[in-house]
Amino acid sequence: MYGSDESDAGTTTATAPVPAPAPAPAPAPAPNGSKAVTLLLRLSTLALALASAIVMATARECTINGLHGATAIVNFKKYPPLFVYLVSVNITATILEVAAVYLQFGKGDDSEEAPMLPGSVLVVVDVAIQMLLYSATGAVIAAAATYCAHINACAGAGGHFCQQVDRSKFISFAASLSASLGAIAKDVSLPFSVWPKSSG
Repeated sequence: MYGSDESDAGTTTATAPVPAPAPAPAPAPAPNGSKAVTLLLRLSTLALALASAIVMATARECTINGLHGATAIVNFKKYPPLFVYLVSVNITATILEVAAVYLQFGKGDDSEEAPMLPGSVLVVVDVAIQMLLYSATGAVIAAAATYCAHINACAGAGGHFCQQVDRSKFISFAASLSASLGAIAKDVSLPFSVWPKSSG
């Protein structure tokens, strides 16, 4: 009797193995459409700001006839400080935009090697770029309204200087809009991808 009891106890203590839980599926990579649009707008801002500065700096094809046959070649430096301000400010905005592109895309902001900088640095750079570009655009609008009537007295290629100023003004305004849209796009999630998504 005792032997049968011991064998019964041995059979009741045996348990079936518990199957291991299935591994959880890896999360799907987030869409990168926002990054692509932001990069496009940042590069557009960089190119437009630089183009505006170059157009203004090369606006020197206006000859003014003075008294006794005197002539003067007009360039943007003849009307300080507003035209000079646009050139210097747009070059500064170009440099800041290069820094913004590096801060956001330089090492991949989703990787472990991303620059250890607070996100507020990029926000400050974006705000500074917009302030510079809008102030430069406003300054050249005021300067064009003030000086163009006088410059239109140019001989030969009359008004060419004013045309260059107008081109620079509109390009600078386009750069301002592009900078604003780029700052907004980086915080908006767009439901599409442009380049292949990383598997993470």
